[in-house]
Amino acid sequence: MNLEELILAALQQSATPLKAPQITKLVKPQAGRAATPKALKAALAALEASGRLRVVMAGKTALFTTLDFETAAAALLKPLVHAAKAPPQAAKLRTKLPSALQPHFDAALARLVAQGDAFVMPGAKRLVHAQRPQPSEMLDAAKRRALQKIFDEINALRSTPLTLVDFAAWLDGAPAPALPPEKSPEVLHPDEALLRSWYAADHARSSTMMIPIPRTMERYADWAAECGDRADSQVLRNLLETLYNNGVILLEPCERPQDLPEPERAMLVPMSLGPPGYSWCWIS
Repeated sequence: MNLEELILAALQQSATPLKAPQITKLVKPQAGRAATPKALKAALAALEASGRLRVVMAGKTALFTTLDFETAAAALLKPLVHAAKAPPQAAKLRTKLPSALQPHFDAALARLVAQGDAFVMPGAKRLVHAQRPQPSEMLDAAKRRALQKIFDEINALRSTPLTLVDFAAWLDGAPAPALPPEKSPEVLHPDEALLRSWYAADHARSSTMMIPIPRTMERYADWAAECGDRADSQVLRNLLETLYNNGVILLEPCERPQDLPEPERAMLVPMSLGPPGYSWCWIS
């Protein structure tokens, strides 16, 4: 391959326009001593004259390329966008291109956007980002201060304060924080002290000493529900049976247990003699 062919091969493999020293570095390994500055300059001039490459002036520096101007403009724009510390305005970004490529700026920028290599924020300034920003990134310091004032007012009415972190996560569509797993309701076991307090409350409203076991069961169920757990009629039945066997409570028998609903019949406490007990009271 002669020097012109080597130059064309190097440019065709390059994604961006190249300066003369960059071309020399690429062709030198194959061209050897033939790649003198004078020979390279003559080969580049011949290629330009034949229309096989294009020359773009960036200030006083010549850039050589086989790319069309729109593609060349996109190739030069991409590193400018990605190297910027802050998103530049599209109008200012246009001026950084060589003058020959500036008429192709809009088409080149649209190509980068379509490829996902740039994102243009709508508005008068048309800021060009390297990628689509998160919505929360649009909250500058002034907007955050204004939002915080609003949050301070509404948080006085909220049970759970709203924070800027929560709001930013909502803007960005972040998933809601996982809720802790709900505790499975457990069966609560009342003790003798609770039983005495329930009995005292019911006895104060009763005309007799004996309180029906189903009524005590209602007290037990209400207490368990307040604790977020559940009651078990057999737990109450077993507790009353233990207290009866220990001589702590008296039981009044149910003469016709078969007439009771099944849930109430299941709560009846066996007595040493006769039918099972339906009502109860403390011995002392």
